[in-house]
Amino acid sequence: MDKIAIISTRLGGIDGVSIEANKWADAFIKLGLEPVFIAGDFNKKNSAKYILIEHMDFNHPEIIEIKEQAFTRAAENNIKEINSKNFKLREFLEKTKDLIKTKINSEIKRLDVRYISIENALSLPLNIPLGIALAEIISENKIKAITRHHDFYWERKEFLKSCIEDILIKYFPPVLNNLNHVVINSIAQKSLFLRKKIQAVYIPNIFDFKLLNNPRYQSLKIKKDLRDFLDIKENDFLFLQPTRIIRRKNIERSIDFVNKLSLILEKIIYLLITGLTEKHEFKYFKEVIDHAKKTGVNLILCNDYKNINFKNSNIKIKKVFKLFNIYDVYNACDMVTFPSDLEGFGNPVLEASAFKKPLFVNNYPVLKDILDKGFDFILINKIVDEKCLKKAARVMLNSKYREKVTDKNFKIVKKYFSSDYLIMALEEILQKKR
Repeated sequence: MDKIAIISTRLGGIDGVSIEANKWADAFIKLGLEPVFIAGDFNKKNSAKYILIEHMDFNHPEIIEIKEQAFTRAAENNIKEINSKNFKLREFLEKTKDLIKTKINSEIKRLDVRYISIENALSLPLNIPLGIALAEIISENKIKAITRHHDFYWERKEFLKSCIEDILIKYFPPVLNNLNHVVINSIAQKSLFLRKKIQAVYIPNIFDFKLLNNPRYQSLKIKKDLRDFLDIKENDFLFLQPTRIIRRKNIERSIDFVNKLSLILEKIIYLLITGLTEKHEFKYFKEVIDHAKKTGVNLILCNDYKNINFKNSNIKIKKVFKLFNIYDVYNACDMVTFPSDLEGFGNPVLEASAFKKPLFVNNYPVLKDILDKGFDFILINKIVDEKCLKKAARVMLNSKYREKVTDKNFKIVKKYFSSDYLIMALEEILQKKR
């Protein structure tokens, strides 16, 4: 069986890139390929199919140092000093690139890899030497490769000013004959063509409906066990925020939504947040905590946070994922909240619809690709207004209306975002003659 290497900075976690990479791995298996995973972080997974190369992790100290130097504008007016720093940065970058390239090449040769599938590592310069290494590996080995772009560097404010603009233009992403580009929304497809004249294939993220055949997600007992574990009474509501705690997710909107809706419904609502924060987002994390305390919203965090005292407050720590998984939480919740400002796609939209849960969502730019299919969501334009609260109250109080809305969304997601479409699209790419 031919092998395909799935490559990214990190894999095996609960972030969107890792989850989608696993879906593609399943599709590759159905196409007769054996996936192996190469990354810098695997969420402590131990398996022969997981190849760890530490310098591929964007949180590796040396990679962080390169990124900080590349995207920090020099304050000095001394041109010689600026040029000297830039020269040292590029020397360091080249040395790290060679190290990563040698290790990846060694694994490709050892495993006799025939194809490569890259997740976002040629889109965002989170690990600059990795991006250069991958471009050189694909070019020099003449290996057929697919690179999936979840988001581009020019979409992120923090990457707009740098001293390596030439590198970004050349490698993020590179133009290579044997490299096939995939995007997950139509805005990215147009943007990539306008900037680099690259014709990318549009393949949206998908939901694997075979998952719903698992007896676990039809079991009332597991649903009850999870709610009991969270200390949620039968008449209380559980809302799910299935994201990391980072600023662009705008979790304060979910808190405001829960606060106002609980007053309208005269019900206790718990807001459960599944993801961690990032080191550079800790200030925002504290803002979210302070906002929850101020409004009195019952917040449940799935991860522990050191040096923060939540005693005698409305915030609880519950290590949910020691006993349950993310789909257990989807199954047990009453509504999903997703008021993000910016997403490459937005998997919670599909997951909420597949589990027949109402969705409170901000109208972020690429949501249009999904809304055009006819979904019915509790939609806002950055503000928790009376219109969305009125609709949310109707959804929660009128079971027939809720069933009508969620059934409609389920049928649409099954029709347009299933694994059958993904398999067909990937097979077409792999069979291209380059």
